[in-house]
Amino acid sequence: MKAVVKYGDLPEQVDYRDILEPICKDEGVKIEIRACAICMTQLHIVAATYPWKVGTPLGHEFCGVVVEAGKNVCKFKVGDRVVACMNGGFAKYVVKNENDWVFPLPDTISFQEGALLEPLAAAVNSVFHHSHILPMDSVLIEGPGVLGLCALQAAKQLGARVMVSGTVVDASRLKTAERLGADRTLNVMEEDLLLAAEEFSDGRGMDTVLECSGSQAALDAGLQVLRYGGQLTQVGIFAKNATVDLGQLVYHDRSIVGSVAYDRETWMRTIRLVESARIDVKSFISETLPLSEWKRGFEKAAKREGFRILLLP
Repeated sequence: MKAVVKYGDLPEQVDYRDILEPICKDEGVKIEIRACAICMTQLHIVAATYPWKVGTPLGHEFCGVVVEAGKNVCKFKVGDRVVACMNGGFAKYVVKNENDWVFPLPDTISFQEGALLEPLAAAVNSVFHHSHILPMDSVLIEGPGVLGLCALQAAKQLGARVMVSGTVVDASRLKTAERLGADRTLNVMEEDLLLAAEEFSDGRGMDTVLECSGSQAALDAGLQVLRYGGQLTQVGIFAKNATVDLGQLVYHDRSIVGSVAYDRETWMRTIRLVESARIDVKSFISETLPLSEWKRGFEKAAKREGFRILLLP
């Protein structure tokens, strides 16, 4: 079968080529992939700034249909619609153990929407499990990409007042943030973030900052706008090691926590939020392309054209 595969450890050593079709084992399910999203992690893999096993197809945000189930499988059957988070999404088929990150996909959620559930699960985890947000808290979300705008919607579910910041290239994304419920948006290249945060929080400082861009400048600024005792939740992934001014933590009783993963409960909550239309992911589907045009999709993603580009095998 054809797949987008990493064939070496150097940058750009990724290609669309034939690989062996995976074999379903007794505890496994074979999934025919219907849609898989290109995320920033995939761009880091191509640039060799994020670890990835050579020979493994790229892609980890996908959904599809079970076409084969091992004899010991109890949770799924042939024909079931599923959403998954695991390596190997840019291919026709993938085989995984039924107890891996595989979940039923309700009929009311399209395959294209299903491919956006993984970043939403990461955002839901960062907001609901790590950020301790209370109603009417002042929250800053740095980075209006898919992760940041999913976090925006999750924070609004908790009754927070949310400000979203971006740069000059994020104009259209900041408009989407407004449509999705942001109470304030700003371009940090045109406005002073510190002054805006002070005004937004009535002089107290932000209760919570979610840094979703993976930017050193955003991390530094996010710590500065926190109130005394506030928390920054680091959600975005950095292309290279970041540094933290410990003085911002020690002298102001601030804290910083990381949030990148999730548990099964978070996944089920995420699915319910989309199924009940409390969170919108349709807005993040910018374009669909056949898997064979993966390179064009990656080029568009690198230029930040839209939000998520989906590849369809």
